[in-house]
Amino acid sequence: MTNAQLDTPVLILGGGVAGLAAAVDLARRGVAATIIEREPRLGGRASQFCCKATEACARCGACRLGELIVQAAHLPQITIHTAALAVAAQPQGSGWQVELAPQPGGEIGPGPGHPLSERATLNAQAVILAVGGEAFNPAGKTRFGHGRVQGVFSALELEAMLAQGALGQGAMAPAKVAFIQCVGSRDASLGRLWCSRVCCGYALRMGRVIRGLLPESEVTFFHMDVQDYGRAWEDELPELRKQMRFVRAMPGEVTAGEGGPEVTYALAGEQPIKKGFDLVVLSVGLGPPNGASALGELFGAARDSDGFLTADGGPAGVFVAGAAAGPRSLNESIVHGGLAASQAASRVASLTEARHG
Repeated sequence: MTNAQLDTPVLILGGGVAGLAAAVDLARRGVAATIIEREPRLGGRASQFCCKATEACARCGACRLGELIVQAAHLPQITIHTAALAVAAQPQGSGWQVELAPQPGGEIGPGPGHPLSERATLNAQAVILAVGGEAFNPAGKTRFGHGRVQGVFSALELEAMLAQGALGQGAMAPAKVAFIQCVGSRDASLGRLWCSRVCCGYALRMGRVIRGLLPESEVTFFHMDVQDYGRAWEDELPELRKQMRFVRAMPGEVTAGEGGPEVTYALAGEQPIKKGFDLVVLSVGLGPPNGASALGELFGAARDSDGFLTADGGPAGVFVAGAAAGPRSLNESIVHGGLAASQAASRVASLTEARHG
């Protein structure tokens, strides 16, 4: 069967905040773009995040996804195909020819864009890889008991609980909450040496949300150190230290106790301490995207020493945006998407000038 033929100046793989930001930026520059999203809906991992505002905006970036989706849906220069995957790619003249295949779930809706209904061949002058990163599976750090010890959750699972209003209701409201940082990052035993950078910010902000919901609750923050997470960091950290207990120690294990999970840790020069909690939250690290190797092969994009995608040294016309290039917050991914858009727009302009010059 002959593939449908599509053309676009810029192809964007990934409909999360980086891809959406790139498309919106390109549209404002007068450059049309096509977003290809593997899932049935736009949003990527950002769709799992809840607002962290308490008395004032926490500048977490969660609300910006909705704004970007609305903008992308109403800009005529942007075409969106959901439930679609790039399965082959090759250089074609000064651009790229990419084969797309429909993916399961295309009937799910509603949402902006149209599911890809048939295989298609798309020609583009530039390609932006904005496929996001992949959160570490906390079950891979067995000593922390995820999936085995009741009351142990990943930070993303807590995000979902907060978004659904499932925390802080009735007699089951947790009185003692622990956050354990660097689960799946800065860990030589896992071969994951990089810092995920964003974990401190989202854990501390979620801790503040819990304290806002449950003012009598006790929140403990286990950490190696506290990473700077942006402009708000200097203003927020002193107040957060008043609201929570900061413990500079990496727990040795989390086990099941009589009343909930128990965390065993040791301070420098002291004997191990075992403390009980109602809720233990594992701040999972952010790693390279699933399929990074396959994408690298498709588009000739290199991978850095940690496995993230990079356009450095790769073929002309291929750019990388957002967490696919390394751990980034939502706000940072949006800015990085704009940078990729600027680079792609410059390439489109130069190719257009060469044709008509």
